[in-house]
Amino acid sequence: MDEMAALAAAAQGDSEAFRALVEAYQDRVFGHVLSMVGRREQAEDLTQEIFVKAYFALPRFKKDAAFFTWLYRIASNHCLDFLRKKHPAELPLDAPVSDRQEDLFADLLAAPAAERPETGVENAAALADLLNEIDPEQKLILVLRELEGQPYEALAQILDCPVNTVKSRLNRAREALKAVFVRKHGNILPAAPVQKEGEIRP
Repeated sequence: MDEMAALAAAAQGDSEAFRALVEAYQDRVFGHVLSMVGRREQAEDLTQEIFVKAYFALPRFKKDAAFFTWLYRIASNHCLDFLRKKHPAELPLDAPVSDRQEDLFADLLAAPAAERPETGVENAAALADLLNEIDPEQKLILVLRELEGQPYEALAQILDCPVNTVKSRLNRAREALKAVFVRKHGNILPAAPVQKEGEIRP
């Protein structure tokens, strides 16, 4: 059964068709939720809740959007609701982190300021602590873009806003993350050399 046929059948209450959709997307949804909340047990519970929500919302799904984008929007909103109710101290990252995630965490905090915060954090758990201190919406857009590599167009659909708004929010989220790092660890960048009067820089 292809995806469109499975969606049509699931919207009519076919549980086997919906099970096929769950099997197709549960790993990606779980990975997204785990990146947001940190704890595997919580991520498993939230992922189940997300698919239950999606099942009952299927009759309202519009075919002009990709199903996975629609599902991601449900997952993201569910995670935001969860995070808004939780104090950051209750959300340590105790789940294992893949090598790819480790690289992405390091890249996020090691790139130039024009694109990403300028820091030298190389530890995934350390970055997770920083992410837990910024606004949940800012954490969400960083996870979607930097850790999962979602293109701007997909972000616009998931977040239900124009691409330019996505870019603006992403820049603010990067600045917020950088501010948290500087507050905790200080500015690790060398100070820019002072230009003397009459001096011409190369």
